Amino acid sequence: MTGSVWLYVSVATETVKVFASYDTAIEWLNRNDPEGAAVEYPIEEEQAPSIVPNRTDVQKLVDAFLEARGILSDYLVPGPRNSTTTVEKLMDALTNDDVIAALSRIEGRQRFGLVHIE
Repeated sequence: MTGSVWLYVSVATETVKVFASYDTAIEWLNRNDPEGAAVEYPIEEEQAPSIVPNRTDVQKLVDAFLEARGILSDYLVPGPRNSTTTVEKLMDALTNDDVIAALSRIEGRQRFGLVHIE
């Protein structure tokens, strides 16, 4: 599916707007910035399938949390323990590839990304 969006940027008011249609952009501009302009920009076709969060992502995070809670519970039991080993176990539980991927997918649906090439 090839399409376009219309972009409006005002440095003076620190405003950025993205419109799905020409009509929507014109309507907003007439009400909010009659002297402003929106630029049409084509939507790039995806070359790879998008990463979509799924139900198992939440379960992966819950499992990691429960594992971390178990590690901390074991650490709090009276007796000899090694804090370095406990921290390593916690880091392994909370930063494994499955957890990081699940967090990325979940955060991805709540964030606006900016592509910047230096």
